[in-house]
Amino acid sequence: MSTNYRSTQAIPFAQLFDGRLEKYGVYETIQSDSTDRTRYLVGRDGMLEAYREDDGNSSFARPSFTPVPWAVLDALVKEFEVELVCEHDPRYWGFANEKEWHDWQDQLANEADDHLYDDLVRYVRKEPNDLKPGTNGMLMAEIAAALIASDESLMAPQNRDRLLEAVKASFNRDHTVAITLTKRNLAAVELMAARTNELPQA
Repeated sequence: MSTNYRSTQAIPFAQLFDGRLEKYGVYETIQSDSTDRTRYLVGRDGMLEAYREDDGNSSFARPSFTPVPWAVLDALVKEFEVELVCEHDPRYWGFANEKEWHDWQDQLANEADDHLYDDLVRYVRKEPNDLKPGTNGMLMAEIAAALIASDESLMAPQNRDRLLEAVKASFNRDHTVAITLTKRNLAAVELMAARTNELPQA
């Protein structure tokens, strides 16, 4: 999987490719999908995609399943005197801390549950709803219909949470796949994230 990055202060896209990063051993590399808005920087340990946003500034991504390009990231930090944060950092999304980020995620989850519950009830009542054939939502609606057929009390508004929990439990049991990473998988991930210049040299 790729990893997205933003800088804590704006970096003009044009300045990434004016030669100022070459003193750090970082250069542009042309790829088959290079465009005016998507270009690539490469250093000794990997490559970073650079994107020109609508305001002329930059955002970045590490291509999927490639090592973290520490040399490029370090060069950006030093040259532009910024901090780079990845999508796993609340600041990437504009939040000051983990609590603000988690509160926002909880709010989105609650809103999604409200919408799902409304659709499930409408489906069971054969009323218009936003569910589409072949979607997870439709699968959940069919599960809800079967559960309610066995226990009509689940339709009562006060049993909203019971219905949602039962639907999700059944869906997760019968319609999802759990993937367990082996020690080898985890070691490969750690190696990809390692600073290669700190690895033991042969």
